Amino acid sequence: MSPFEGIRDFLNDLFNRQLLILKCIYILLLAAFMILWPHFTIHQKALGLTEYQTGITMQVTSVLYICQPFFTGVAGDKIGNYRILMAIISMITGVIALLFPWIPSAVVQIVPSNISDVALGNLSSETSSIPSPNRMMGEVDASHQQLTFWIYITVRSVYGACNGATLIFFDAAVMANVQKSSISYGYQRAWGTVGAIISSYLSGVIVEKTGGFNEIFYASAGLQMVAGILMLGIRIDYKVPATSLTKDLLLHCFKAEVLLFFGAVTAAGMYVGYIETFMYRYLSDLGATPVLIGLTVTIGAPFEFILTIVTSFFLKLVGHPQLIVIGMLSFVIRFLGLSFLQDPWWVLPLQILESVVNGLLFTVAIMYCTVLFPTETITSARGVIGILYSGIGRLLGITVGSEILERLGHIITFRIWACIAFASTAAYFLAFIAIKNCRSRQFSLKDIQGHEQTKNSKEQSGIYNEAWDGCI
Repeated sequence: MSPFEGIRDFLNDLFNRQLLILKCIYILLLAAFMILWPHFTIHQKALGLTEYQTGITMQVTSVLYICQPFFTGVAGDKIGNYRILMAIISMITGVIALLFPWIPSAVVQIVPSNISDVALGNLSSETSSIPSPNRMMGEVDASHQQLTFWIYITVRSVYGACNGATLIFFDAAVMANVQKSSISYGYQRAWGTVGAIISSYLSGVIVEKTGGFNEIFYASAGLQMVAGILMLGIRIDYKVPATSLTKDLLLHCFKAEVLLFFGAVTAAGMYVGYIETFMYRYLSDLGATPVLIGLTVTIGAPFEFILTIVTSFFLKLVGHPQLIVIGMLSFVIRFLGLSFLQDPWWVLPLQILESVVNGLLFTVAIMYCTVLFPTETITSARGVIGILYSGIGRLLGITVGSEILERLGHIITFRIWACIAFASTAAYFLAFIAIKNCRSRQFSLKDIQGHEQTKNSKEQSGIYNEAWDGCI
């Protein structure tokens, strides 16, 4: 495919009325999530939760993601046409988002403070907190902190489960359309990046202007509910329920190429889990404002949009595994860059590399599923990716990272992760080359055996001629 053909395909897809609803839903879903995501850890700090409790919260949600995606995927494949269920869960996610503003704060005895007098990074998370972007200081009540922690972790877990189920169902619905109608998954999901660009920037502005987080939770709830309503209009009635789901899924899961792919997804989940859990608090300690926190997502979103669109073009040039290697190498650069960070604003160039993960790596991973798995098991396969990426991978990244962070601090931990990311990327690439070479030898052996069988049969028939040997 030439670049001009790619542009033509993109424009044809853009003006396809039947695909317009898929694009709108992606915009709403990613906007609803990304308006909250950069501020989750800062919101926890404002409630008076410690950095260690933030790590525990992410560990619990990661454990939840180990179980939830699988059951979501199995349910989707067993039901087949799960359109109504998907819409209901999306609306429930919006209702859960409305509970965050009602979580009680552990911060008491609040007094105003001038931000120029007290640097954000000098506040101890054990004895004080930032209850709002207005930089209010106060003591943290230990008894209230435990109550706040348990209420927060409950609301966050339910929200994460419902939001994850919505995304898995909808991703799988789009993937089924990809297999049925040969549409481009990247062209649909790219528009979700538009929602992320707008919402992530506006979230920082809203938090800065209002001095609180409530408004972004209200906005997220509204976007999620509208997405649920639109889901009632998509068509997946052609997806028949799976009959022998476990057998079909396991048959594909234990192939060498699939196992290698699963390992790469798990590794990526580890790196994302650590970065998303501790990077924002690290930036907050360096003095980052809510607007800067929002910009960390916005700055990379335009590049993510472009990469998501051109993924199909690059896939035909180099293939899925090679693009996965490029995506994993971006983590090495990000970790190293964060370890040398002194001015929080210099995180913005590094965040451009996040687009390589979201726009390239994750998109390639989803498209790889449509190659490795049949339509009947596509929802379950998407669920397995969710387990490895958002569940096991993030859990390992947060757990291991938390222990290293407690002992060595942010800078050394980032550099250790850079080494781990480079080693795992090299291992994936070498393993893929080994599998490819092994497969080539097997095909060559089959060709030789087939030629010998042909030769013997021709000799027996009296029609074999050595002169033909070089032409076979």
